[in-house]
Amino acid sequence: MSAAENTTELEGRDADPSGPGAQDAQGALGKPGQSQDPEERAGAELALRVFSGDERWGWEFVQPPEPPAHRDAQNPPVYTEPSDAEVRAAQERATGGRNTSGFGCLTLLTGGAAFAAGGAGAAAVVVILILALIIATSPKARLRAAQRRLQSARERAQTDHHARRRAWQDRLDAHRAEHLRHNGTLDTWYPISLDSGPSRIDVFGGTGNGWASLLATLGGPILGSGRPVVVLDLTQQAVALELAGLAARRGVTVAHVPMPGALLGMDLREEFTSEELAETFAEALASMRPPGADIDLHTIDVDVVQTVTDLLEGPVTLARLAAGLRVLLRVYDADPSSPGLLSPSEIESITRAIDLVGQGERVQNELRYVRAQTELLAKAQAADAPDTPASAWWKPGSLTVVTTEDRVHRRKDLTDRFVFFRLLHTLRGRAVAAGSGTLVVAGADHLGREALETMARQARTAGVRLVFLLEHLREAAVQVAGGSDSATVFMRMGNGEEAKAAAQFIGQEHKFLVNQLTRQIGETLTEGRGTSYSYQRGVSDTEGFNRGGSSGWSGLSHNSGSNWGTSRSTTTSLSRSWQDSTNTSTARSTTHGENLSRVYEFTVEPTQLQALPTTGLLLVETGPHGRRVVFGDCNPGINLLPRLSTRPRPSLP
Repeated sequence: MSAAENTTELEGRDADPSGPGAQDAQGALGKPGQSQDPEERAGAELALRVFSGDERWGWEFVQPPEPPAHRDAQNPPVYTEPSDAEVRAAQERATGGRNTSGFGCLTLLTGGAAFAAGGAGAAAVVVILILALIIATSPKARLRAAQRRLQSARERAQTDHHARRRAWQDRLDAHRAEHLRHNGTLDTWYPISLDSGPSRIDVFGGTGNGWASLLATLGGPILGSGRPVVVLDLTQQAVALELAGLAARRGVTVAHVPMPGALLGMDLREEFTSEELAETFAEALASMRPPGADIDLHTIDVDVVQTVTDLLEGPVTLARLAAGLRVLLRVYDADPSSPGLLSPSEIESITRAIDLVGQGERVQNELRYVRAQTELLAKAQAADAPDTPASAWWKPGSLTVVTTEDRVHRRKDLTDRFVFFRLLHTLRGRAVAAGSGTLVVAGADHLGREALETMARQARTAGVRLVFLLEHLREAAVQVAGGSDSATVFMRMGNGEEAKAAAQFIGQEHKFLVNQLTRQIGETLTEGRGTSYSYQRGVSDTEGFNRGGSSGWSGLSHNSGSNWGTSRSTTTSLSRSWQDSTNTSTARSTTHGENLSRVYEFTVEPTQLQALPTTGLLLVETGPHGRRVVFGDCNPGINLLPRLSTRPRPSLP
């Protein structure tokens, strides 16, 4: 933008997103079938989205939550090994060397009987059958059969386990896929807004490109709502250029005021009284002195500038003011190239005031200093059009960019300070409607803590929201940060000491950190075998003796007799029993341990601030729900991403 654009409106239309400007931007997107430059179409779409919605400082990325665990996630199917008790028993019998002679005798007897009954052929068949039966029922044969049955049982158990495992995994995968599909519909970018509504926001760190992105993201919704934005750019990096380009696409009035050139043709009486101009100039000069300098120098500055201003009969320009100061020093010579800079009556009036100002060495030295600084400004290259009073910068729904650029460092520094205190004078005079405007001061590090605090105090009183963009977080800036009714934003802090100071400002908190992880796995295998054999043999021997006699008379005869006997029995009993028993048990245990320690550390480590991307930011604010720290990104291109929320993420109570 050239100096001629300082009062030119670029397509000055209503900035309402639903108004004609929005329709023009939407029309720039083209209709189906029309050929249009894709870059132009994307720019129009970006401008439309940047200027829509509520005020935001950036975007917060929120990762959708991980799908919750399935209720069966901790209960996978368990494989159960078939019992091998039968095999073990068969192994015991096979290794026990049991006697098979009884089967041999049986074979011989059966063969003999078959030979007697049917001949040799039948005997051979019977013997073969008996031998096959013996082999089939032998311990080794039974062992092999048991092993085959065990292997078959294992295969069936494994097949069943794999099927149950696949079904279990399929349930878990389907559960996760369903939640992932739901997460695909959730918003991932949320606008960052200020819950506390502070009157001042301090931005520390960052680069020119980062500040340009921040101003575009912040300024778009403000201008879109019809409120004015004034940017005082002291950085010489055109940090408001991106916002101005987007505003021009939306039909928003954009004005550029180049300093100090625009001041040269301006009559300062339109904005200042003599006393106000003297005070503003003296404040600018005082800010160039180290803290603690003599206070009376400020009084001298006010006195000499006010004296000359009061005695000038025509317009008060920087060149005429410098000429009047030269008259006070008795070094004024009319410049032949610019006759009529001061009228004879003005020269005579100022000459008579020389004695009023004073002739002391201290006064004369300060007068020379003031004259030199004024002439330094007056020698700047003039702009194509003069400036207007600063109060005219605050047009509703307009963007005014005030830049200070000059090849001479001293003139650039003095211009920064004079324009800064000129804005401060405007705020003091309540020339801006309360609650309607936003003032952004970029690159004000060198102005000093007192100047920044004064500006913040006057902006709060005037009802103008103030945004400071400060490159460094040095001692003076640290004292400014965190003032009353303010919020703080940190961008990339390259310097390690500044990053540490920022981390200290953000604060520390207690954390529980894992300092030890333990895992113990134990397995116990118990195997037992038992064999019992019992043998009983009993013999009972019974022996008895019986003896008896009888006598009697029968008629004349006498009869007598006797009998006796013995008996003996022997009983033998034999019993044998065998018993084999096998038992196996397996126990497995797994123990997980985690030890936590409570530490007090930085909420945000300094290295995190040093590693922020160019457009990354960290917001620190004390809102209704307490202090919060939010990471975000102010890249305007995020407006073109999908899954973008129009409302901030709800704050946790």
